[in-house]
Amino acid sequence: MHLISKESCILITSSKKADSKKFAIDAFSKLKKKGYKVLLDSFLAKKIDDEYKACKDDKIDLIMVFGGDGTILKTFASWKNTPILGINCGRVGFLSEIVPEEFEEAINKIEKQEYFIEEHNTISIYSENYPNFSAVNDVLVASDNVGQNLLLKVYVDGQYFYTLYGDGLLVASCTGSSAHSLSAGGSLLMPNINAVILVPVCPFSKKIVPIVIPSDKEIKIKNLSKYRAGKVVIDGKSYYSLGYKESISVSESKDKINFIRFSDNYIERVREKLLKFNFDDLNEDK
Repeated sequence: MHLISKESCILITSSKKADSKKFAIDAFSKLKKKGYKVLLDSFLAKKIDDEYKACKDDKIDLIMVFGGDGTILKTFASWKNTPILGINCGRVGFLSEIVPEEFEEAINKIEKQEYFIEEHNTISIYSENYPNFSAVNDVLVASDNVGQNLLLKVYVDGQYFYTLYGDGLLVASCTGSSAHSLSAGGSLLMPNINAVILVPVCPFSKKIVPIVIPSDKEIKIKNLSKYRAGKVVIDGKSYYSLGYKESISVSESKDKINFIRFSDNYIERVREKLLKFNFDDLNEDK
């Protein structure tokens, strides 16, 4: 078991949600009283007068993220391979483990070592013209003009697979199978499956369907649209364009995203956070 010390934890918040800062400030006080050395993100540092402000070079034992799944994805970009305790202050919060009201109980369980680390694989995106990136959820190749189709040629381990004409193509990890991939018609993949899912987005041919591929296979996506650039979107953020005959390759990354869990509750999370979720419940005009 990865033993978590009190010497190095960091609080990360959503910059857009006032509630996440409020909950994090309350957690900061509780952790300090328990003897934790608590580092702060830049948003919290402006709210709290304290000597500890985090930088990327700091060695961290535990990351506490107050926000939604998007905040967790942003955290991974700076702090890889470090256990994350997700405290849901967002909407679905599928990757989170607790809500703010459960924070003290969660810290007590961590101190009693009543937890385990759930390790998720991530994917690596490579292009000849750009640096490598690791993604928690997915990479999307779509047209740089919304609503226009692309012609994409797909290879798996160097072998030609198919040519897609459509809105785009997603490659999602097991973690990302519950996000954009699911909305686009892909299946859920449980975290312990070493695979990715290839999901066409609005393909012209309905014969091109989602497929699960072992994560040790390399997927290459080549843009064959002469007069239309592709856009490479990694974990929901646009990174670069993909010109005619340019390609990206997707393979398993060495980086992991690790979550603090108190029970093996993936099926329960799916049932409670995905199957029962209804956006009508968020209607502020009610």
